[in-house]
Amino acid sequence: MLEFCLVTFDIDEVREASALFPINCYADNPSVAAKDLTGGRATFLSRSREIRSAVGDEVPFYLEVLGDTCGEMVEDAQRIVAEVSGNTLVKIPSCPEGYKAIPVLRNLGIRVSCTAVFDVNQALLAAMAGAVCVAVYVSRLDKCGGDGIEVVRAIRRAFDAYGIGCMVCAASLKVPGDVERALMAGAQNVTVNLTMLKDMAF
Repeated sequence: MLEFCLVTFDIDEVREASALFPINCYADNPSVAAKDLTGGRATFLSRSREIRSAVGDEVPFYLEVLGDTCGEMVEDAQRIVAEVSGNTLVKIPSCPEGYKAIPVLRNLGIRVSCTAVFDVNQALLAAMAGAVCVAVYVSRLDKCGGDGIEVVRAIRRAFDAYGIGCMVCAASLKVPGDVERALMAGAQNVTVNLTMLKDMAF
């Protein structure tokens, strides 16, 4: 299944995008949340609940942990799924402590998207640990001299070769052309913002 994933913590943007476009997935990341919550009274969890109420329980909603250690990540993840109902997944970073936390969360029945994946090795480690999705930060890779879209393509080929059912997400996309290239490379989930969606429609 293809997921167009809106990344925002602005409830008005959520409502506008949901009314205009076939958005079937939502997500946050810490920098977006910090920007969208500045100056207001909403907290990370209260805004997450507000978004969940607006989009319904069935829609996938990816929320990122803030902890650095396995124990902190597990604690954050348990708090998130306890307070944000429905089809909620947690985002865990691709790092040794993250790989340690993923199977713990899997055994607790908490689904994990492993984020900031930069190559096939990391994607395979995350998938074998039990992640249901791996997210490649395309533009960040490009800025470091890599090729984010080619990494998406390589991960898709590796997963297909080994029969791994883990979803591949292309994140940190900047323009509609990035979305198209990511989809053609085999991404099943692409992150977008409201401005990009409007640009894609014309």
